[in-house]
Amino acid sequence: MSSRFVRDLTGFLIDTFITGMERLLLREVNEYDPPEILALVIGLAFWALLISLVWAVMLGW
Repeated sequence: MSSRFVRDLTGFLIDTFITGMERLLLREVNEYDPPEILALVIGLAFWALLISLVWAVMLGW
């Protein structure tokens, strides 16, 4: 695999799942054009919370 392919794939996944999810969440509170760093931070926090909740359910907490 070339490093360009890995960079393109990583960028696509981050844009789609992390910053894209954050933009959807911020639209719910009427923020339509958030800064890119805000999109990244809130997107990462959302997925971290979701993963920790799933983990807790699987452990039976």
